[in-house]
Amino acid sequence: MSSFQLKIIAITTMLIDHIGSVIFPEYLMFRIIGRLAFPLFAFLITEGYRHTSNFNKYLIRLSIFALVSQYPFWLAFGFDAGLNIFFTLSIGLLAIYSYEKYKNILLVFFLAVFADLIGVDYGFFGIFLIYMIHIFRDNFKSMLLYISGLYFFFFIIIGLVTPESSIFYYIQIFALISFLFIKVYNGSQGPKLKYFFYLFYPVHLLILGLLF
Repeated sequence: MSSFQLKIIAITTMLIDHIGSVIFPEYLMFRIIGRLAFPLFAFLITEGYRHTSNFNKYLIRLSIFALVSQYPFWLAFGFDAGLNIFFTLSIGLLAIYSYEKYKNILLVFFLAVFADLIGVDYGFFGIFLIYMIHIFRDNFKSMLLYISGLYFFFFIIIGLVTPESSIFYYIQIFALISFLFIKVYNGSQGPKLKYFFYLFYPVHLLILGLLF
């Protein structure tokens, strides 16, 4: 499976999730399917880090699309929805770059706390998911083991002791299904439609926000 195919699965499951959130909130299956999207995006960011020829341009590109996507994100989900996933991916990219440069996990921790404080999508958890995928990228069994632990800790154990947690908290565990696709990734790129995937995010949110 190529990175192009992973991106298609990621944006498709994301679209299903957002349709469920905006149009059909009573149907939980839309949100369950949507749980597959973020781990795939997180994995693809780590692959992008590995293969980019210019880290600064890559980070700037992600940051620009984070800014471009923010109003459509608010329009679709409400102005109290925090910051969109491009902010998460940008900070996650910076976290793995910082770790590789300085070999200090405290930098990852501080960036994860910062992400949580400014309200990015997936917050602290999202940054550490990107970091752990990067660290264990060459050992799938370890990656799956540690990331399963991350999911259980954040969405099961904490959920059990958090009175305000809802069923949406617990269905996050379905995200682990996405690693079946990561397992069969073969390292190939596939068709090059880079800006299609970048533009898909703000455009589909803008359509959902304007129509519904």
